[in-house]
Amino acid sequence: MISLVGNSPAAIKGEADVFKELDETYITATARLSTWLETPGSGILLKRSDFFTSGGNDLGDLVRYDPTINAPFSYASGDGTFGYGQTGYSGFNIRGSEGNRILMLVDGIRQPEAFVSTSFAQDEGSQGGAGRDYYDPAMFETTEILKGSASALYGSDALGGVVAFRTPNPDDFLKKNHPNYGGLLREQYFGVNESFATQGFLALRQNDWRFLLGYAGRDGVETTNNGKLKPNPQTLHSDNYLLKINWQPSNIDKLAFTFENFSRNRFVNAISANGFATPFNKEILNWEEQHRNRYSLRWIHKSANNAWFDEINTHAYYQDTSNESRNHSESVFGRIRDQSISFNTSIYGIQNQLKKRVGRHDLTYGTDFSESQSENHFQRTDNGLPFDRNRTTFAPTKSTRLGLFIQSQYQSSDTSTWTWTMGLRADYFALQPDVSGDYLARINTINAGRNNIMPAEDIANLTFSPRLAASYKISDTNTAYLEYSYGVRNPTAEEISMVFDHPPSAASPVGTITLPNPDLKEERNHNIELGYKNQSAHNRFSCAVYYNRYSNLIENGVITGNTAPDGRDILTTLNSGTAEIYGYELTASWQLEKLTSRMKGLEFGVTTGRSWGVNREKNTWLNSIDPWKSSAWIGYTSTDDSLGTRLTAIYVDAVKHVDDSSGGPFFRPPSYFTLDLSAYWKITENLTLQAGVINLLDEQYWTWGSSRRGGGHITNSAAITDRTTAPGTHGFISASYQF
Repeated sequence: MISLVGNSPAAIKGEADVFKELDETYITATARLSTWLETPGSGILLKRSDFFTSGGNDLGDLVRYDPTINAPFSYASGDGTFGYGQTGYSGFNIRGSEGNRILMLVDGIRQPEAFVSTSFAQDEGSQGGAGRDYYDPAMFETTEILKGSASALYGSDALGGVVAFRTPNPDDFLKKNHPNYGGLLREQYFGVNESFATQGFLALRQNDWRFLLGYAGRDGVETTNNGKLKPNPQTLHSDNYLLKINWQPSNIDKLAFTFENFSRNRFVNAISANGFATPFNKEILNWEEQHRNRYSLRWIHKSANNAWFDEINTHAYYQDTSNESRNHSESVFGRIRDQSISFNTSIYGIQNQLKKRVGRHDLTYGTDFSESQSENHFQRTDNGLPFDRNRTTFAPTKSTRLGLFIQSQYQSSDTSTWTWTMGLRADYFALQPDVSGDYLARINTINAGRNNIMPAEDIANLTFSPRLAASYKISDTNTAYLEYSYGVRNPTAEEISMVFDHPPSAASPVGTITLPNPDLKEERNHNIELGYKNQSAHNRFSCAVYYNRYSNLIENGVITGNTAPDGRDILTTLNSGTAEIYGYELTASWQLEKLTSRMKGLEFGVTTGRSWGVNREKNTWLNSIDPWKSSAWIGYTSTDDSLGTRLTAIYVDAVKHVDDSSGGPFFRPPSYFTLDLSAYWKITENLTLQAGVINLLDEQYWTWGSSRRGGGHITNSAAITDRTTAPGTHGFISASYQF
């Protein structure tokens, strides 16, 4: 794995006492604890302390310095009629794969899919729908991101990678000198959105019982930009609560209960609509609410003489999420529209993971069952149109997943320089849309009464996902690896039954209707990666090259060439063809005291990466690929860890490889260079201050991951203005008290 933060000065003395610093270990890639040097594949491990020290505020800040990962963000559109196009972070983009091709987990629980059916372009690269931001990242103890297909362990949706969040446990706060209690209080201020953030954690231990209470909350306004056109005014409030109760009567048994509640409220006044020549050019007001609740129970049992396992980990859970947008639009001519759009997903499941040492094999195997229910409601009142009670955009759908997996890590002897990792997962996947009267009526309405359209149908699918990795230990400090993995992604509930209609507009002069396609197949990916790692007491180096070949890619909003009776184009969802994504990554860091003792405490590092993506079916570039990005840093940590600072430079190349045939012409962001400065000071044993300045040079720039999502009823190039620039110079400060 490639870690951008493992050697950072963020391991603050004191904070390291609270968050017990272990050797840097990874678990997502192999489902077993392993060191960075021993783990085949690429990814990052971000600890809570690193996130805070670098001024982390939201999901995007988790991957700010990684060259091949970003978090696309939907801001309020420059298109005044598209008021619900500011849904925040849609998820993560890993090496050009994004949206529902990336699996997101919180404590092992699958997170809800992104929805796109209410967006104008109906694809993962456009605004609208509902993103996947149901989190306060201050609640995560670690964030581990695995790059490349991981379906052999995690099944469908891990086609392009995995983002695994872990919330803290009581033992993360219980210190050796106070084994029965511990905690943390932190207050933060971020100038980028004038927000205040508060976190509080309290851990208690009583005999065999351990308790943890946690809270993270935020209040702020709109994220600033760096242009003459001010961003749309916004207010935001969120709360995140966490309760964990662990019972551990011995070293061989542990029972853990978790409850978590997250809620966010956001109001946006889309002043970008003012003066806009559209049906709604007076005002657009938008209210958004996101909620997530989860309950889980985990049992871990170890056995020294069981024939089937040395350890069994059973995890049962239930999670419910909702995302609602309420929108009020008016024109200067008296037209008024109110609409409410909601997406809801509930899931329950049970996972069983067993570990067993058999001869020279370290086996990991088990089962993974879940059942989820997804539904959408879309109501509109408009004094220029008939009342629309339920503009259902897809059928309420039950999704069932059952996975059986096995993985073996094998060495022929204790002295062997080769380690083989072999894995296979079989997945049964079924979708059962509820073809209700409302859904059939919706199809009948938008299809002008014709009955030749097949509604959504049940689908069932069985897939197999193999993985093979070989690691060669060149020496105690050098390893090389070669990995092949096969990934799959089954269609979502929305993709299998999507219906939508849109009247004529500038972007579509005749208007469009979207109808379901019951014949969708799963997407596939062949992933190959070759890498090298070196680690010693004073330096770390890694490099990797990778190649992905995707097939059966699912594309929404494809023009079929057919038209409805009223002349509108008929769109649908199709398996559109094949694509290739390939590239490289390189990361290195050095502790400069190796050169001379006068440089004790100084560290220098650099990371760079580049991906290329081609749609082989259309012979065009893939717009999901970010341009070349590099970052370099120099940091200092005092001998007693009471003081530290870091200066980080980021360079991103101009966007050059663009496909304008779908949603274009696109605005092409120029290259940019930024500097970030952060520092910490441990004032007392319990009190630490952290502060920094982001974009020290006040560079004006646009990020490709966000700017390509602009548009709607107008072209992307017209929608991107200096209102959509990234923030200019801004700072942060925080105070942490530990006990």
